[in-house]
Amino acid sequence: MIDALDETFDREEASSIVNVLIRNLKTIPGGCLSIAVSSRPEVDILTAFNGYVPLKIECEEKSNKEDLGKFIEARLKAYDMDEKCQNEAARILQEKAAGMFLYAKYFFEQLDTIAEEAQLALGDIKGLPDGGLDGYYEATFRRIFGGKEQAHFRSKFEGHPLKRALQVLVAVQRDLTLWELSKIVEAKDMKDVVETLQPLGGVLKMPPRADRLNELVQLNHKSVRDWLVDDTEEKKNPSTGKWHDFHLDLKGAHTTVVTFLWTKWLPLYLKMLPLEGKLGDTAANTKLYEGNGLKTGAQTLLAYA
Repeated sequence: MIDALDETFDREEASSIVNVLIRNLKTIPGGCLSIAVSSRPEVDILTAFNGYVPLKIECEEKSNKEDLGKFIEARLKAYDMDEKCQNEAARILQEKAAGMFLYAKYFFEQLDTIAEEAQLALGDIKGLPDGGLDGYYEATFRRIFGGKEQAHFRSKFEGHPLKRALQVLVAVQRDLTLWELSKIVEAKDMKDVVETLQPLGGVLKMPPRADRLNELVQLNHKSVRDWLVDDTEEKKNPSTGKWHDFHLDLKGAHTTVVTFLWTKWLPLYLKMLPLEGKLGDTAANTKLYEGNGLKTGAQTLLAYA
């Protein structure tokens, strides 16, 4: 079973799981091996496997909701609740999850924390955010940027260093180490980055300490990125004509990353590039760099971003 193929798909990498499967599946003798692959219906993956008929599982499908209901009922049995409360809790959770198992995973993590400190009550379950994953992510961000000024989430987010870090994380093509992220966001030090990101521990994987500079900083799931940059018309707030208060402009996010590479990383690289046995000959290296047409390519990339 290969789960969440869309999380690791790389169309350019010949050794990627997708390309290995495509090359070898038809050479396996019938009946010897069965492979099940799960993924969201992304165009690249559907195109790669166009010789196969996928089984689609939609959130609103009856079978999916039944499976989710069984999962919720089984997990609720771990809590000290009477049968009537368990049945009502299952109904509420099923409605809030909107057919999404990942949301169920998130809210049971919250309920486990509550149950460690006190007996779980229906009020705790009713207090969980509505709207599936989108609702969960929005509630998480509102908790960070809320406080007493509930009407000013966007203004708080705009000026917060957390926004710049998130812009980088949604734009990069691979996961960054803590050290790399600290350089791109131009943080004072790595401790500063860790402290900035800590409030998002529920949707972010990150090193617990600043001295782990080579550990990766990652969004917990691709759906976090999708929620942050989703600009589809149906997700707009009809009353304001805008997306949620924490929406990130993907073009602006790419510009942030490319601007850093162009203005900070490239000059450093040119200083270190050996040319005719010399290190640090910036003028000569720049000439070589421009002569190879790399400057034009990078400027095009910046314009595109």
